[in-house]
Amino acid sequence: MKSLGLIKPNIRASLFKIITGFLALFLCDLLQMVIPRLTGRAIDLLADSGTAVNDLGLLIAVIMGLALTVAVLRYSWRHLIYGFSRGLEKDLRRRLHSRFLRLSLTWHQNNSSGDLMALATNDIESVRMAIGFGSVSLMDGIVMGLAAIIFMLSINPALCFYAFLPMPLISVLTKYFGRAIYVKVLETHDVFGQMTEVVREQFSGIKVIRAMSLEKLSQAEVDKISLIHLVKNVHLSLTMGLFFPLMILLTNLALALTLYLGGRAAMAWTITPGDFVAFITYLALLSWPMMALGLTLGLLQQGQAALDRLARVMLVSEKENHPAQAGADLLKPDGVEIAFKNVSFAYQTRPNIVLDNLTLTCPRGRLCALTGPTGSGKSTLAALLPALYEPSAGQILINGRPTTAWPIKNLRDLFGYVPQDGYIFTGTLAQNMAIGKPEATEEEVTAALVTAGLPPERSVFPEGLETLIGEKGLSLSGGQRQRLALARAVLMDPLFLILDDTLSAVDAAVEDEILNRLIPQRKGRGTLIISHRLTSLKAAETVFILENGRLTGQGTPRELEERPGYFQTISRLAQRRPGPLRSLTVV
Repeated sequence: MKSLGLIKPNIRASLFKIITGFLALFLCDLLQMVIPRLTGRAIDLLADSGTAVNDLGLLIAVIMGLALTVAVLRYSWRHLIYGFSRGLEKDLRRRLHSRFLRLSLTWHQNNSSGDLMALATNDIESVRMAIGFGSVSLMDGIVMGLAAIIFMLSINPALCFYAFLPMPLISVLTKYFGRAIYVKVLETHDVFGQMTEVVREQFSGIKVIRAMSLEKLSQAEVDKISLIHLVKNVHLSLTMGLFFPLMILLTNLALALTLYLGGRAAMAWTITPGDFVAFITYLALLSWPMMALGLTLGLLQQGQAALDRLARVMLVSEKENHPAQAGADLLKPDGVEIAFKNVSFAYQTRPNIVLDNLTLTCPRGRLCALTGPTGSGKSTLAALLPALYEPSAGQILINGRPTTAWPIKNLRDLFGYVPQDGYIFTGTLAQNMAIGKPEATEEEVTAALVTAGLPPERSVFPEGLETLIGEKGLSLSGGQRQRLALARAVLMDPLFLILDDTLSAVDAAVEDEILNRLIPQRKGRGTLIISHRLTSLKAAETVFILENGRLTGQGTPRELEERPGYFQTISRLAQRRPGPLRSLTVV
């Protein structure tokens, strides 16, 4: 029941609308109960030879007026209650997306994208259906059922006994099937998330799948999870498919018994034909709540299961390491000095320490570089700066203040972060650039692209800045994607720019040209370049060498070239020229 807290704020905010909607539904149901009674009265008047035309005309006018009122009330409650459920759907989806953005990378690594997509689509849709159609069906069942029973009792209490014979059995079946439906719905939604993730992975890797002729293997994976999803849905359908017919069977048995006994009573004139018609009409109206009970139960169980799944995300507790508001001295720093003080870090999913008691300082306004063997912790260090992860031990200081003293938004506003993959969003070239700075002029966007070595020339981009670049930039080469991501960061002009192997997909000559344009623009602002290439490393004022998570050297490029170690090794390898091939003797 804790998951119901997710929708309580929405209910409180729209309480008047909800109450008005259910009041309109209540009146609509009651008026529908009156019409059969009046219809029965009209039949009795027709059977009476002494009935005047005016008496019958007045009764018909009242019935027509009630029908019109029911139509107005029905429109009102649909607008108010279904409108609320649609608004709730929109708000839940917005809040869920906001929650996704706030959750840590560690949490995202432990939860598949497919499951998150299922939450944002299938589960929220189930909650909407439960709140909208499910609650209306429940209200209908209660009001129409009670009203029908009261009217039927007023007509013939003895006949009601036979009509209500299935009620105890219906209660037992509802309790039994309710729990079974809930469990099976939860299992079905979980498998739907897994299936979505498998399909997403297949589409993401379509190039590799086709290039390596892995279509059969890919299809087998999709078939496997699809079969599991199918089996779960079949089990759910069998459960619900057994429940609904049982409800209908019991209802129709009561109707058949009532028709037999009530028909005999009408023939014997112990009940008037009009009352008999009204009784049968009420029993038919009562059969809807009884049949809808199964549907309503299924919808409410699906909604509860979906809400429980949403609560796993919306109500998950993560340690908050940053304050909600910033002090005045943190809002607009004139520069950024980064200091790591005895920082250690290990991923939850890996046993080894990635960074081990690391201490280094990037002075304010300096161009620094970080290098080291693959797996030495360079990218992890970059991710720690904007608090994508939190250190396991030690502190990271920004202008002498721990990063934990900075509100997360203010902290991340300091940085421009360009990882190696250079993620590109679906849309045009201009839209991708606008993500970094929506208010930028066309001249500023073009200048940033030129700085990154990607001028919007018509030969490359036929529509200029309005050229569509496809999903994830698939129409671009790897180097173009990296340069576009760099241009987006350049346009933002952050106080501290982190380039994590950003230019690894371009050749050394292009990289050198980009750095020659970029470095003068970054004068007075902090920049950290993570790279294996001497082109980037030699542009830095200070180079840090990271090996096995430890700082093993630092200094200027010239100083490090003269010292034995990693930097000297890669420098000599870069300068080495291939010698003449030795002759080979085949034996």
